[in-house]
Amino acid sequence: MATYHYEPLPPVAEVGKTPSFTRLMHLSPGTGTNTLECTLSIIDVANSPLQYEALSYVWGTEKAQKPIKCYGYDIPITLNLQHALLALRHPTLVRPLWVDAICINQQDIDERARQVAYMRLVYQHASRVVVWLGPESPVTREGLARARELCEYRAVLLASSHESGNPAAPPAHRNTQADRMILESLIAETGSAEAGARSLHGLIQLLETTYFERVWCIQEVVASKDCVCKSGDVEFSFYDLLSLAGLIVELRGPQKPYSSLRFWSQVYQQRNRQWNPHALRVEASVGSMLQVLMNMRNFQATDPRDRLFAIFGISDEGLQPILANMDAIVSGHNTRVLSTMQKAFVWLGRQADSLGLQRTERNPAMTPNYTKSVMEVYRDFTRFMIRKSPRVLDVLSHVQHTVDPSPGTRWPSWVPQFNEPQSCSFFPHRLFLPGVPLNGHHPYFARLYDFPLRGYPAEPNVLQLDGFRVDDVAFVCGPVQIDGGTLPVERLWNELFAFPLFPRTTLKYIGGVEQLDTAFLLTLCAGGVGLIVSMPDQLGELGDRLQGLQTLAEHARNQARHWLASLYGFPGSAYPDLMPRSKSVRDANLNVAFYHVGVWNYLHHRRVFRTRQGYLGLGPDTMRPGDRVVALYGGHMAFVLRQISLTDWVLIGDCYLHHWDLMSGHLVELIQRGRVNLPVETFRLI
Repeated sequence: MATYHYEPLPPVAEVGKTPSFTRLMHLSPGTGTNTLECTLSIIDVANSPLQYEALSYVWGTEKAQKPIKCYGYDIPITLNLQHALLALRHPTLVRPLWVDAICINQQDIDERARQVAYMRLVYQHASRVVVWLGPESPVTREGLARARELCEYRAVLLASSHESGNPAAPPAHRNTQADRMILESLIAETGSAEAGARSLHGLIQLLETTYFERVWCIQEVVASKDCVCKSGDVEFSFYDLLSLAGLIVELRGPQKPYSSLRFWSQVYQQRNRQWNPHALRVEASVGSMLQVLMNMRNFQATDPRDRLFAIFGISDEGLQPILANMDAIVSGHNTRVLSTMQKAFVWLGRQADSLGLQRTERNPAMTPNYTKSVMEVYRDFTRFMIRKSPRVLDVLSHVQHTVDPSPGTRWPSWVPQFNEPQSCSFFPHRLFLPGVPLNGHHPYFARLYDFPLRGYPAEPNVLQLDGFRVDDVAFVCGPVQIDGGTLPVERLWNELFAFPLFPRTTLKYIGGVEQLDTAFLLTLCAGGVGLIVSMPDQLGELGDRLQGLQTLAEHARNQARHWLASLYGFPGSAYPDLMPRSKSVRDANLNVAFYHVGVWNYLHHRRVFRTRQGYLGLGPDTMRPGDRVVALYGGHMAFVLRQISLTDWVLIGDCYLHHWDLMSGHLVELIQRGRVNLPVETFRLI
């Protein structure tokens, strides 16, 4: 039978705004495994009187043996979609559905890009979104049964707390209390948090199926008014299912911060967070683009370009770009004046966004375009993220080379390969300021030398940035791959120094203030920021940025002291400089896992290194002696560069250098004030 030929959508208007046209599938009634049939109609999704449901699913690779018939013609579909449509088909009534594989002409690249640009609207205006988890199987059957059991138990606890407690308490607070009681109950029943997690094995398996690692699924769920998951004939509230992800994260304890389960838990929390119209937060967003990319780095996409296109509808910059830029500016400076003016900033930002003054379709880097190569999409997005206010280099922290970047290849060294799995943890944004003065002086943010009046860069594959040299790399330790075993602390020390770690040396670190071994132990957990993952409940509020860095370092010293005592039997008196001074740190729980996980989080697939002057650091896996540590203006981390010619450099990656004046922003501030004479260079990255 001949293949169905799509009726084109109405053309895009040359002037003014074009309605969000799409097709709607009308699934014909039927029973059993009889041939699937449908018709299609064109609607303006934002102004259609027709009620429809939208399907969220994983395409899969296996093709269905039978295509779906549309007006008697064939539309090929995958086996997983066939299973979904057979389960959704009504025996006697036509069922209006929106399904991407059928409602979008997948062979028309321009149409794909056009419809992807307003995909969020499709799911937002659907009467409900149906998440297809596949045909009924032992995994879905056991997982959904366990989810139903836990949600019913929570409902009983909530009803009880409403009667006996404060009925005026916010629902989110009551939910948190109920979840805490469920957590304690599971631990009490099984004997430990680890055993409690094992008791949820079926639920965990369900939440780790391929659906929960697909990039498009996040937007489809976040945009929904109502969302149910379906497996076979069983339906269950999808957000009730997601509400249990946080329990599993708690039971599992410290782990990598960018796990898919942790991100889905954040999606649930965002859905249930009370929205404040005066807050510098974008409604219906799950975070900034770079934060979302961090969380979704290991998610799957059939087309690598969709890693970016799929987040435009769920991120701050994609939904309200002007407000997102204001958030970036205000959040970086805690001045009283800006805090007082926050409501005015928010109002102005929302007004400008509502008028479409920075609509994504006006910016090529923020517009889905399937005629570009993967590299071009990623490259243009990288330049956009640097050029947009406040012109910082956070996007360059997404560069994670697993092999030496080769000059002259088609992929510039400074363009992140978002399509590759995350190889190491990301350093936290905006705790450090090696390339950003504390007062945010204009010339010290990134300059691109792009000749923007031409409308495009003269050399699109070249990135030119100003900065200054900090030091050259003298020695690099061997690769570190930690799989839950003992930390290779002594091995790394022995590679760096010609004398043993134990008994303790009296040598001081560069600068003469800190003990050398203390600096080494802090370097392994990036100055203490690794503890953000391993002991978040213990840290609480860190206060302002500098105070937070100092508090993290004090916690790291205290936990390292406990780690040394537990593993090597050293008394606390052997390390008096590691003893905490502040009461909050002294009162914090001590746990060997806190330092272990804090180190593991940043040491895995990174290199410990020493510079010529004697600074210690954590750098990219592909760095080597002779590389240069630099601070680039607009950078919240230091960077490792490699010179390959008289004029050209390649970016190896970002790094932590145990250098307080540099990482705190004090050094660049001294340069700004003319108190330190370090030559500013323009680095030409290829």
